[in-house]
Amino acid sequence: MARLATSLPAVYPFARAKGSAHGIAFVSDFLPHPFWNFSLELYAGEGVAEACLDLQDRRGCDVNVLLFCCWLGASGRPTLTADRLRSILKASEAWQSDVVKKLREMRRLLKDRPWPGALPETVDAVRRRVADAELAAEHAEQLKLASLYAPPADRDRPPEKRLRAAVGNLGVYAVCLGVVPDEKDRKAVAALMRATFPGLAPAEITESVGLAAPA
Repeated sequence: MARLATSLPAVYPFARAKGSAHGIAFVSDFLPHPFWNFSLELYAGEGVAEACLDLQDRRGCDVNVLLFCCWLGASGRPTLTADRLRSILKASEAWQSDVVKKLREMRRLLKDRPWPGALPETVDAVRRRVADAELAAEHAEQLKLASLYAPPADRDRPPEKRLRAAVGNLGVYAVCLGVVPDEKDRKAVAALMRATFPGLAPAEITESVGLAAPA
């Protein structure tokens, strides 16, 4: 998911940008879905990519699941239970580990390792093709997640309750991973929440994730 939104136009030359209430969203030839559209926009938000990749690298989080937790809360859907999330993770685990993760590893390998036996432009072309496949695999995983759990949204739920639901979902995910959140984790979650709920006061978000208020 490292390249999900910020580099989509380069990956998909036929993608087109359109205006949105929160900035620029990108439209590709992928099958549209509210969760995918939400993810594209959120991932382009300030600090979101860094927070997601930090949690991915330090805690083994699946970025798609992080975004899924945010989307469920932000859209006014009920908070996940641990049993429900465990069943979702079990159903999506093979695709994430055997397809998405391996494509990510291949993309990074092509980028970071020298390949003296190949022309640089050909290596870059292959890397971009792998990146295309990685993005398509991310999209497929998101559709799978949404198909497993997307109860009706409560459109009248106030933003404060949506915030608590999103933070609660991420807390349930931490439980499923066996992670006890530390300050770095809470700061990463705060970055996600600030981008997800730009209309809420920073102090409210800080409190919701369990960080001490600035002196």
